[in-house]
Amino acid sequence: MPHPRFHAWIVAGVAAIVLLTRLVATPLWDDDEPKNAACSVAMLDSNDWVVPTFDGRLRVEKPPLVNWLHIAGMAIFGRNETGVRIGSALLTIGTCLLTWRLGVILFSPAVGLLGGITMATCVWTAVGGRASTPDAPLVFFTTLALVCFAREITRVGLGHGHVRLSLGGAVAIGASSGAAVLAKGPIGCVIPAVACAAFAAVRARSAERPSLRETLTGLRPLVVIAAMLAVALPWYAWVTIRTDGEWLRGFFLVHNVGRFAAPMEGHSGSLAYYPIVIGIGLFPWSLVLAAMLVNIVATLRSNDHPQRVPMQLMACWAGAWVGILSLAGTKLPGYVWPAYPALALTTGCFLDAWQRGEIGWLTWSRRPAWAASGIMQIGFAVVMASGVAIAIALPLAARRWAPGSEWMGAVGIVPMLGAAVGWRATMAGKPCQALAAVAASGGLLCLLLATVVAPQIGHAATPRALFAADERGRDSLEKAVSFRRTPPSIIFDAGRPLTTLYTPVDVAHYLGVHPETRLIVSRSMMDELSEVIPASHGVVAETHTVSANHLLLIAPLPAARLAANEFDQAWRPKLR
Repeated sequence: MPHPRFHAWIVAGVAAIVLLTRLVATPLWDDDEPKNAACSVAMLDSNDWVVPTFDGRLRVEKPPLVNWLHIAGMAIFGRNETGVRIGSALLTIGTCLLTWRLGVILFSPAVGLLGGITMATCVWTAVGGRASTPDAPLVFFTTLALVCFAREITRVGLGHGHVRLSLGGAVAIGASSGAAVLAKGPIGCVIPAVACAAFAAVRARSAERPSLRETLTGLRPLVVIAAMLAVALPWYAWVTIRTDGEWLRGFFLVHNVGRFAAPMEGHSGSLAYYPIVIGIGLFPWSLVLAAMLVNIVATLRSNDHPQRVPMQLMACWAGAWVGILSLAGTKLPGYVWPAYPALALTTGCFLDAWQRGEIGWLTWSRRPAWAASGIMQIGFAVVMASGVAIAIALPLAARRWAPGSEWMGAVGIVPMLGAAVGWRATMAGKPCQALAAVAASGGLLCLLLATVVAPQIGHAATPRALFAADERGRDSLEKAVSFRRTPPSIIFDAGRPLTTLYTPVDVAHYLGVHPETRLIVSRSMMDELSEVIPASHGVVAETHTVSANHLLLIAPLPAARLAANEFDQAWRPKLR
């Protein structure tokens, strides 16, 4: 195990490699990334950092913190993928460091290192940390609030029955929560408050005379709320005034209450949704997910376990995020990402106990060391099987979205090798080498998925592929219009709202007046347009996007194709 003074540098270095390498390589994924980015461009061009708009209309889905990060990034790196993703990547590196620091505060330097490495090399960090969405800011600031809370409970001693926040600690927690509210709304303060209150209630039960009033008073709720409002309220009040309350109504009633009450945009799931998501998102460290959960329960049930109190905090934190969001009608994988720092540290606790040979709950076994080795061997078998699944799934995905890239299945070799090396090190009694193998294979897998697989699919299966295939290239964006719906990434690439045509009559008139127009249309809508497309026009490019849209680009045909009347031969018969 490296010396503790190097731990922060190791975590930061690993996270930086995973998150900062080739940020510009993959086009923005529809829909959220380009919507956020195009909204930021509109703010920048209008010099209005208060009212968010998209495609010329008010955007009520998200608060503006992610847009402010985009504007700062674009000021340094330009209006490209790096400019809009760099803020998320840097904040996610910060989250990995906060996870390490939280582990040091609550557990030990070894747990902090293992937790930070787990956070930096799990699959969902590579996905969410490289995306231009509000999730990375939300996770950073909620984790910062958790670290501030942990410092407060360790200041008075972990064995103390009541949680008592200092004035400065309450202000820090409230300010962090206010920034989280600016990132994604009430979820940034409500769920952390539930988690901290639940922990305080659990600790109060250990006191000789638990008192609800004393428990609440110790949390200084008025100070926390005042600090949160001082950070978040000015913008919320300003945007409410500027939009006559329209933004506030749309955001709270539709995108908070509405999303919680019922599924939106087809994003639903059962109570098993988030456990499955976490199993995938924590990969490859989910090889010990079941054992980690058993370790949590065993620690919580042991009254004299030295990690019992910090484990209570981790359980309350992760349980609040997963439990509350499991009740919501709308479910998306990134919603529970704020629970990952706690899950990473509880994983680190189990791995640290395993490498020290001190897994207390294995006392039922006559040979605890053999049982612990068996648990890890089962985990490595799961990782090996996952590598095989990746090797099969990626060529199938390539065949659908990026033909010719079936070689990407070779990425599955990485977790297979990591599992083989880890299994052999475990059998040889070298737990540190086994953990290093998991960390190295996990980091390399995340890096390859983000910098090789995603760009290959992204360039072939996003709307940008339409204009890459068009002989006019990006120049054709200047003449682009859409029918019914404009793909958000096209709006970002164009740097302006696109003209949207809503009826076949509009299309016929517009193409007649502007014959050089490039028309973007979904394949499913072409039956409405087959009779109004001029004979001089045809399909010059098409793409199947990952979001299941088959998009066409209609434009004037080159002379050779026009002579062959290719549009009539290839498309009109299919539409009749």
